[in-house]
Amino acid sequence: MSLGAQFLLLWVQTLLIDRLPEAVLDTATIHRIQQLVSLSDLRAHVEFLAHDALQGREAGTPYEKVAAAYIIAQHRRYGNEPFLPQGYVHAFALVPKRRAMPPAKKRSSSPPLPLDTPYAWNVLACRRGMVAPEEYVILSAHYDHIGTTSDGKVYNGADDNASGTAVLLEAARLISLLPPPKRTIVFFHTAAEEKGLLGAMRFVQDSLVRLDSIVAVVNTDMLGRTDTLHIPGELYLYSIGSTRATPRLYQLQEAVNNLCCGWHLDYRYDDPKDPLRLFYRSDHYAFAKHGVPAVFYFGGLHADYHGTGDDVDKIEWERLRLAAILTASLAWTLANL
Repeated sequence: MSLGAQFLLLWVQTLLIDRLPEAVLDTATIHRIQQLVSLSDLRAHVEFLAHDALQGREAGTPYEKVAAAYIIAQHRRYGNEPFLPQGYVHAFALVPKRRAMPPAKKRSSSPPLPLDTPYAWNVLACRRGMVAPEEYVILSAHYDHIGTTSDGKVYNGADDNASGTAVLLEAARLISLLPPPKRTIVFFHTAAEEKGLLGAMRFVQDSLVRLDSIVAVVNTDMLGRTDTLHIPGELYLYSIGSTRATPRLYQLQEAVNNLCCGWHLDYRYDDPKDPLRLFYRSDHYAFAKHGVPAVFYFGGLHADYHGTGDDVDKIEWERLRLAAILTASLAWTLANL
């Protein structure tokens, strides 16, 4: 089915999430998630991904592949299987920049020079559903960043987005310790977000799943810092997008959050008139633009955004702990409706 046909189908029929039974929160499992969460694992993930040795994890570079290999190793350790038949990696070409060449005066006898096209790697693992394995809850976070400055300083991207990647990995670990869910939970580590949401867009364009088979997407991006609108230690989290497609996702996240975490969920950036247009600026949008219910959890902007000061020593670890609990608990709830 073409992407346009999938969009039309979503538009004319009731969303999958709205056809599922009313939720009865699994209090015992959510309490178990609270008990099992590991701050040391969260810290280890951020410290590895945001180390100088990874040179800013720019998409299409060998350093991105090192980060991808680390992520794959964690999923293997958790026992999460590859989502795709070919394995954990969904590779796609990054379009090379055009080379401006003067017109030739005569035909050259030399062979054409090869243009090396860099490839980026989406990484996809999953916990297969036991009842409806072809219905999906997708957890996403981009693991790429923006590389280095012209004079060699590293953009480590501890908050953007080693923090969201760590939360996704910890949610995956927590879910791996639970009984198999009804529906498949996909752990989608997107590539090339910093180049225009390219990895998430390719997932959709390549029709890796039917859009009408997705219950919801939960995206985690920049969760480890307090923004300029709040004071350190304030228990807030921006929820962006949950009210757009259906009230059901908003209602479920409110109920789960009240049980597990007690975040003040701030919806100011859900306003269609938001001048920062944050709804359009992270990977969930690749799905939301086609009508798929999606929520983007975000800690907000700060002075080190896309700067060389976005380092591990500024991460607020309690924020990541609570974000991992919320992400895993909401995913579990959505997958077991």
